[in-house]
Amino acid sequence: MVLVEGLNSAQKEAVLACDGPLLILAGAGSGKTRVLTVKIAHLITELDYRPGSILAVTFTKKAATEMQERIARLLPPEYQDQKPFVGTFHSFGAFLLRRHAQDIGLDRSFTIYDQDDQLSVVKAICKDFEISQNYKPNLIHEKISDAKNKGIMASEYFENSYGEDFDEIVSKVYKEYTKRLLAQNAVDFDDLLSLVVKLFDKNPQILERYQEQFKYILVEEYQDTNMEQYRIVRALAKKHHRLCVVGDEDQSIYSWRGATVDNIRFFQKDFPDHKIVKLEQNYRSTKIILDAANHVISKNPNRIPKALWTDKTKEFPIIVSRLDDPFSEAMQVLRELQKYQNDLDEVAVLYRVNSMSRSFEEVFVKFGVPYKLVGGVGFYHRMEVKDMMAYIKFISNPKDEVSLLRIINIPSRKIGDGAIKNFREIAVKARLHLAEFVWYGSVIAHDPEFAMSMISDESLKNIQTAGTDIFKKYPQLFEQLGKAIKDSFNPEVDISGYVMSVVETVGYKTWIEKMASTKEEIISRYSNVQELAAVAQKNKYVGREGLMKFLEDIALVEEAKEVADAQGPVRGKVHLMSIHAAKGLEFGTVFLVGLEEGSFPHNRSIENPIQMQEERRLFYVAITRAKEHLYLSSSRKRQLGSMMFETVPSQYINDIPDKLRVSI
Repeated sequence: MVLVEGLNSAQKEAVLACDGPLLILAGAGSGKTRVLTVKIAHLITELDYRPGSILAVTFTKKAATEMQERIARLLPPEYQDQKPFVGTFHSFGAFLLRRHAQDIGLDRSFTIYDQDDQLSVVKAICKDFEISQNYKPNLIHEKISDAKNKGIMASEYFENSYGEDFDEIVSKVYKEYTKRLLAQNAVDFDDLLSLVVKLFDKNPQILERYQEQFKYILVEEYQDTNMEQYRIVRALAKKHHRLCVVGDEDQSIYSWRGATVDNIRFFQKDFPDHKIVKLEQNYRSTKIILDAANHVISKNPNRIPKALWTDKTKEFPIIVSRLDDPFSEAMQVLRELQKYQNDLDEVAVLYRVNSMSRSFEEVFVKFGVPYKLVGGVGFYHRMEVKDMMAYIKFISNPKDEVSLLRIINIPSRKIGDGAIKNFREIAVKARLHLAEFVWYGSVIAHDPEFAMSMISDESLKNIQTAGTDIFKKYPQLFEQLGKAIKDSFNPEVDISGYVMSVVETVGYKTWIEKMASTKEEIISRYSNVQELAAVAQKNKYVGREGLMKFLEDIALVEEAKEVADAQGPVRGKVHLMSIHAAKGLEFGTVFLVGLEEGSFPHNRSIENPIQMQEERRLFYVAITRAKEHLYLSSSRKRQLGSMMFETVPSQYINDIPDKLRVSI
């Protein structure tokens, strides 16, 4: 049993319990990833599970990659070419849907729409339905996403609502949104889960196939699962009951993203033969920090009792400060930072809302403190990257109208709303949707002979009859798109080089040079385009299949986690970030700022007991990011808009016993 050497007794128990459903309650810093990876290695080497019969799911690509690397290091050489399926819930969903697209009415070249694409569809529906501007498209989209995460279909939405006018609007838009995505051969991020649930419900033979394939299932960060994720796990594990979920209800902080801590209760109900193992030994923080965390979280009702402990001997009291205003609070942090000049990358300033970073940024700039603000625009959300991704998505999927409308006039081709309306009318005559007409028309305009091998004689005739004048009027558009589409069908095309060839074909670099205001902006934007090609180079995508895999992998970069995963600790700089962005990270020193009633806990949660429990869990997550030094601060005055208000210190400060903290 070499694998379990060095594990504590609870960790060993968790690794060796493999006979039935297992719930591992893993406290902050308790080594849950190590337990999971050792358990997978144990299943393969000691219990003779085939690597391909093991499914392990987590929540970020970074976490999945780390897990894969750890497993590879634990397995002997003869297993290096055999790997368990380790990935995110959404990558697993995409894997299944690509295999069974026809069973849910899609083509396997479907596009995965990101949040901006989804919002574009909702906005277009609101415009077409002449919905009042009082009903904000982003709020309607949030309601649709929330419904999908709860497993509520469009046809069921209104009957599951309060029946108000806004609910009727959401129901109407939701139904049309579902139709349009299907017509455009597209799915959104939520569909990667809800469509898998639908696939399993409607096709028992497909479910049974994967129940037999995956003999053992493991779920990390189980407290962050939503209802659809739980339904997928429950369905797969229902036959054999070989399921291990690892989570910590005290760190469930993503209800706004659909996660529900109730899934821990559902697991206990649906798998009554389960076993519980608690990982309570913490390897990160000092005893004082853990005692404070235990006192704070113990006030939440209905939790499974758990208390973190450590055998570390270092002790530093928690420092509490009450300052006059946000500027004074930032100056106090600046003074304390002098102690950590040589370890700034081990320092984080955490806050409940992003707007609180402003005073710290101003002070750090003024006094020359290097810092990294985590929470800027993510790489895949930058304009030039989204432009090129829209080109590639449209080239891959001829029904993708959202991507077409983004790139049809980028670079500028003098195609206005009137021209697009004309395109639609001609497409109807050709018995095609707008995107299909432009896609097929581009192939015909560029290479009629190649088009004949792809398009039926009837469709070819319809398009040529209806669109000849348009092809002549906008030769640049149809020629450029036609060349790019034809090149994408080369089975040997290297996708990295292909991305740059599309840039050249459509004249995108020249367009950047015209629209950018400075030379630095030109360099920055073009560098981002080159970096997109580098992503393809790194993963060695080739051919049409590689093109789809390239798009899928990028789409599966989870927006809620992208910033934290992409940034990580930066050497020599203080980190400024929200508590949500800090989840999963750790720092030697943490300054938790803005601790006033109304700010933390947030005023929108104070009247809601369930939300207040999550606010308390968020505070627990914040203080357990610290390894040795923890500072808590608040301002006597805080400005909201043009008004300055007196504040009251956060209730969480008083929940920490006096013996654990010192005021300065």
